[in-house]
Amino acid sequence: MADDRVEILLITGPAGIGKSTLCWAIGDLLAASGIPHAAIETDELDRVFPKPGAEDLAVLAPGARDVSQLNLAALWSIYRALGHRRLLMSGVMAHAAFDKRWILAAIPDALITIVRLRAADETLLARLDRREHGAGRDAQIERSLRQSQRMRQEAGDGFIIVDTDGRAPAELARSIIAESGWLEAGSAPAP
Repeated sequence: MADDRVEILLITGPAGIGKSTLCWAIGDLLAASGIPHAAIETDELDRVFPKPGAEDLAVLAPGARDVSQLNLAALWSIYRALGHRRLLMSGVMAHAAFDKRWILAAIPDALITIVRLRAADETLLARLDRREHGAGRDAQIERSLRQSQRMRQEAGDGFIIVDTDGRAPAELARSIIAESGWLEAGSAPAP
């Protein structure tokens, strides 16, 4: 049934672009409109040391190759049992085709809309400068700039591309929700 289909808004972009902040803003907008949803930050799905290998995971689920996939399936099974069919996810997702595969392995009936956030390098650097501290700061900045460059080169067929320069999270959230169709016309709260 089409009504039972799981809808995922997958918020992607380089580290430091504002994915988590945007997910909070989208969640606030959905909640204000009374739309049930769940939110998962993909970074938390594989934050484990040591990382389990394929042989470790095969004991839990034959053929499983990624702990993120298993953790997403476990979390979603609870949210789904509670009646949810909309999921906000955020993560770098530098390789969209690969990432869609493990997400669909965890939630086979999902319809995924990828939202790719972009910003000028100067904007990204300013955001990272406010966020990053300590020994890994320079390495994270370099990694984020590489991610940003790679994502700009990736074909965005089927993506919602969002330039974030000079735009507040609430404005971005309204724009994304409108483009994704998650709110019925006229049901969005006033800005």
